[in-house]
Parts: sequence; C-alpha cells; structure tokens
Amino acid sequence: MAIGTVLAPIGLVLASFTTQIWQLYLTRGLMFGLGGSCAFASCVTLPSQWFYKNRGLATGIAVAGGGIGGVIFSSLTRYLITELGYRNALRVIALICFGALCLATGLLRSRWRPPPSTSQGFLGVFWDRSMATSSFAFCLVFSVIVTFSYMGPFFLAPSYVLHLSEDAQLGSVLLSIMCGMNAISRVFLGFVSDRLGKCNTLFICTLVAGLLVTLIWQYSNGYGSFTVFCVLYGLTGGGWVSLLPPLIAQIVGVKHIQRGLSLCYFVSVFGNLSGPPIIGHLQTSYGWTAAIQFTGAVTLVSSLIMLIVRFTMQQKVIAYV
Repeated sequence: MAIGTVLAPIGLVLASFTTQIWQLYLTRGLMFGLGGSCAFASCVTLPSQWFYKNRGLATGIAVAGGGIGGVIFSSLTRYLITELGYRNALRVIALICFGALCLATGLLRSRWRPPPSTSQGFLGVFWDRSMATSSFAFCLVFSVIVTFSYMGPFFLAPSYVLHLSEDAQLGSVLLSIMCGMNAISRVFLGFVSDRLGKCNTLFICTLVAGLLVTLIWQYSNGYGSFTVFCVLYGLTGGGWVSLLPPLIAQIVGVKHIQRGLSLCYFVSVFGNLSGPPIIGHLQTSYGWTAAIQFTGAVTLVSSLIMLIVRFTMQQKVIAYV
C-alpha cells in the first residue's frame, strides 16, 4: 500500500511534464498503473481477513469506492482541464490521490501475514499448493475472459452517444451514471452474496450483464433506452470486482487470499490490455453490432465459466456456494 501511495501520485506528476507519447506510457501508464494496482490489491483482500458472516458486504463496501471515484473524478477532471489545462489538472489530481492514499495507508491493518508457501523458491511468492484445485483454475480462466468485455461499455458509451446524434456531454453523464450504479451494485451484490453464496451471485450477475449487452444495448436506438442499459449494466457488469475476492478466500483460504487474488489479477492483465482495443477495432471496422455482440458473447462465456466453478465446488443444484 505504501508503495502505491508514492508511485501513483509521482506517475501523475511526471505525466504532467511529458512532451512525447512514450513518456506518457511510462508515467501515466506504467508508474501510475503499478501504483494503483498496489493500492487496490492491498485494500480488497483485507475485508476477507476481518469478516466471515458478512464478508461479501464488507468487501462490497470497500471496493465501492472505485465506483464513487469514477463519478467524482470524471466530472472533476473535465472541470480541471477546462479551468487549469491538462498539465495542472494532472498535478491537482496527483495531490488529491496522495492525500487520500496517505489516509488509507494509515488506517489499513492486516490481520495476519501470509503463511510460508508450500512451494519453494521464487514460485512460492505467488503460488501455494492449496491453490492447485480445479475451482481455482477455472477462476483464473474467468479472470482472463471477463476482463475482455467488462470495460467495453464504459469505453464505448461516449462514442455510442455520438452515434445516436446526441450531445457529447451526455456521454460523460452516462459514464458517471454507470460508475455510480457500479458503486451501488458492489455493496448490494456483496449483501446478496452473503445470503445466496458468492459463486451463485457472481454467476447470476455476469449472466444478466451479458444478456443486457446482447439484447438491450443492441436495440438501444435512442438516448432513453441507452440510458436504461447503462443503469442496468452498471448494476450488474462490475459484480466480479466485489465478489471475486471473497470467492477466492472461500476457495484457497483466507490466509492465502493475497496469493490467489494476485494471480487472478495478474492473468486479468491480458483481458484488460487486449479487450478494449479489440472491441474498438470491431466497432470501427465492422460496425456497432459486431462490437456489441462480441462484448455480450464474451460476458456470457464468462458466466458459463463461473457456472463450472460453482459445480466444481458443490454439485448440488440448490446449495449455498
């Protein structure tokens, strides 16, 4: 967490002085990305250490900040760029991030250190034999696939608003709405998962998100219907963000959650990096139907992978998993 507190703000400050695109990749991309990852990964694993009965709700509240931050920073960044220019805007945001991360670092408390790994050498940092299960293996597959499609609607929402011949400002409004709904859903789905089971809830919300993309977004021919889609997708699409940490804790054990979740986040890099460019290429080369249906199909495949995880954990059709 302390590493992220230093690295992320410095990345933003250095980005404000860049004059070439490769410098922006190193600062805003690499440095800020690594810093943000260190901070986020440190936060999402802690609720599972301190809570058992309401573990899903606690994790949902913790990660809801990501959705709230999306609402605040989307509008704040636009205002700062207009008033101060993009260079000063980056510096102001860096200062805000540094203050918030310093506060978080001071408040965080780990219940215990990860136990020594049963694997030897460098591999032991990331792997333990408790993770050698089919359930965890399919969770890794899920982490790769779901990230290919998750950010698609967020990236394409502003462009789709222009496609509907609406004001570009409305695209930013819808983006804020999706982030706000995402924050609400993380808390709500966490609460539901404590009653229905983490795996059951994650399967249902991912399935619903895929159906929303395939059926509602595809036929959203006006701003009103697209707004409905953005609200509903915001409520379901990001369920995996809050539900994956407690699910991993359930599969590999709370004491190994750092290793298990870190590995899931590591493999998700492939989807995070490749998904939006692929969807964007499909949209520009083949039209909106190709981009939308690809996003929906990948999300539906993700839900099927989570269904496999569910039955590797418990073969009974009706069970708390």
